[in-house]
Amino acid sequence: MKKVIITGATSFIGVELVKGLLEQKIEVIAVIRPNSTNKSKLPNHDNLKLIELEMSEYDRLPEFVDSSDCLFHLSWDGTRGAKRNDKELQNRNYLNSLQTLEAAKKLNVKTFISAGSQAEYGNYNKEIFESTFCVPVTEYGKAKLKFFESARLFCSESDIFFKEPRFFSLYGPGDYENTLIMDMISKMLKNQPIDLTLGIQKWDFLYISDAIKGLIGLATIPCEDGVYNFGTGEVRLLKDFIEETKEIIKSESVLNYGAISYPPTGMVSIWPNVEKLKTLLNWLPQVSFEEGIMKIIASRKNNENN
Repeated sequence: MKKVIITGATSFIGVELVKGLLEQKIEVIAVIRPNSTNKSKLPNHDNLKLIELEMSEYDRLPEFVDSSDCLFHLSWDGTRGAKRNDKELQNRNYLNSLQTLEAAKKLNVKTFISAGSQAEYGNYNKEIFESTFCVPVTEYGKAKLKFFESARLFCSESDIFFKEPRFFSLYGPGDYENTLIMDMISKMLKNQPIDLTLGIQKWDFLYISDAIKGLIGLATIPCEDGVYNFGTGEVRLLKDFIEETKEIIKSESVLNYGAISYPPTGMVSIWPNVEKLKTLLNWLPQVSFEEGIMKIIASRKNNENN
């Protein structure tokens, strides 16, 4: 693999994927929003080219690129909060993603990798396999699943390899500050009280660098098309991860379990089976949860000192 395109290149996953591919001396075409405020997160590198396009303009990609071995489609609006249930917005994501597929075909892309989500499965309180029946409960999950089904058919008919990594719960430096992990670390470092759910749902946190190795593996290692669950496979109660974080930080924060109710759609467990990823890609996570938390804390301190 010599050249790839990444949409959503300034996202949490995108930035780290760009860096990981550049380290392997792969030419990267990073597609970002015009006047993106996150542009500075991307490194200055001779093998990195930036293209500024709105998601609705991805059909224009062939105007800027002549070909690509792989296209990583990470771009998607409304992935958090109330926007996850904005049906109109999520449908635009779907339609714009279809345009991305068409562009990939014109560019003779060999492999199309689209970022999937645990939200496609819906609310389960049991181990989730790639074969688990999908019953998404949010418009975000429904649109992601609809695109997966359309992309699988399109790529099959166009002789394009198609993989969908379904991310469950990634974490690491540079993540969105309002995620549970990032918010919890911020408050624990200040010994502030933290309102939480009961924390009895099963959970699995995958460190970002391990996710990137899996992503690059999907693009470079011959493996079957379709869905790949992304997690560590080492599932514990969410409360256990919270208590471990408090111990690592030596925080005096009061943890108010039960102060936050579970949503009307019910308690969600993050319980992925990842044997397919481990077996077909010979992949294993390298960063323990403790190491991951310490890396986030070290990154915060480094940013404060610069």
